[in-house]
Amino acid sequence: MLKKFTGIILGLVFSVSLVFGSGFSIYEQGAKATAMSGAFIAQANDVSALFFNPAGLTSLTSNQISLGTTIIMPSASFLGPANLDENLYTAAKDLVFPPSHLYAAYRLNEKLTLGFGFYTMFGLGSEWPGDWAGRELATTSDVQTFTLNPVLAGKVSDNLSVSIGLSYVYGTVTLEKSIYAGYALDTYVESKLVASGYGLGFNLGIQYKPFDRVTMGFVYRTNTELKFNDGEATFALPVLQNEAANQLLAAYFPKTTGRSALTLPDLTGFGLAFDLADNVTFEADYVKLGWSSYDKLIVNFEDPVAGSTQTVSEKNYKDTYSLRAGVEYRFDEQLAFRAGVMRDYHAVPDKYLEPSLPEGDRTLVSLGVGYKIDNYTIDAFAMFLNQDERKITTSELEVSGNPYPFNGTYNAVANLFGLTVGYSF
Repeated sequence: MLKKFTGIILGLVFSVSLVFGSGFSIYEQGAKATAMSGAFIAQANDVSALFFNPAGLTSLTSNQISLGTTIIMPSASFLGPANLDENLYTAAKDLVFPPSHLYAAYRLNEKLTLGFGFYTMFGLGSEWPGDWAGRELATTSDVQTFTLNPVLAGKVSDNLSVSIGLSYVYGTVTLEKSIYAGYALDTYVESKLVASGYGLGFNLGIQYKPFDRVTMGFVYRTNTELKFNDGEATFALPVLQNEAANQLLAAYFPKTTGRSALTLPDLTGFGLAFDLADNVTFEADYVKLGWSSYDKLIVNFEDPVAGSTQTVSEKNYKDTYSLRAGVEYRFDEQLAFRAGVMRDYHAVPDKYLEPSLPEGDRTLVSLGVGYKIDNYTIDAFAMFLNQDERKITTSELEVSGNPYPFNGTYNAVANLFGLTVGYSF
């Protein structure tokens, strides 16, 4: 029985590996750019360039600072699992996430600009009913990362700018799920895992204008290894009538700690912008996230668990990419209208997909407006995300070290709104 219960604890710690994927990436890092579905790598002509392509900071003619928030409201559901009832419908709780961003740029001289950014590049989560069919995989999941990003951008020539920057990333993970304590006890233990970690990365950008009406952009962000040390797992134990059973649960579900590391993907982006007229700009971007860096998860324990101090879980995620297109129409020097469309593809293979955040291929459309008054700018956008229905037939998840096929159909949509206010001085 000891072996069985320590296997359950192993299953709990492995859960940290399940909550990352393309669905957790947040590219909405400025209202102007997001109104064009993030097609902004080449233009990069406001202070949010610090995220999209810091080389664009050299095009600013003044010092700038901006602050903004994106409101993300996802809605997800699941039909299944197939082994119980393929038409059993479960809806996740509607949640609201408000990732925010802060950017600042200071012109050292005509050729050099210093910038600083604070933003959340990976985050979001989900909350399912406490008694649903997938309770042993996930009930509540919450992931947040916070990035501090100083950069230096410089002009090499009149039509070529480059940048280099450092990223400090701090991440937190909170996971809750049920653990079935075995047929002998026929009860559930409610588990909670909390962990935090940090890591460092670098980024660089290039902006090049080969012709008067054409701008090219390139950005690269290295992958970042987040080190999770001393993650804490706690358990809410049921009170059973059998006191011996209560003591057994207390013995097999103690508070425990573990160490692990997760490599967030690198980002490579290319953009090409055309001035179709003096007041109309069109841009198309390609953005790749290197999730193939997440091929396995290694967990080390402070004390032996199930006879071992290290476990290895295969993940084999794949690289994914998005295609983005956006347009800006400048009505006059104060007012601008924007629109965009984007197609984003999933990173998690079917056999590893689970309900912490069930990602899938997605289509997004966006609209926005910008207004300038004196030294202030106000940009706003609205976006709708529709995720393709994703039917899983080859699930190979594990619960308590045992196969747990969770085949079924996931659906998801999301509404996003955002506002960024900027000031030039």
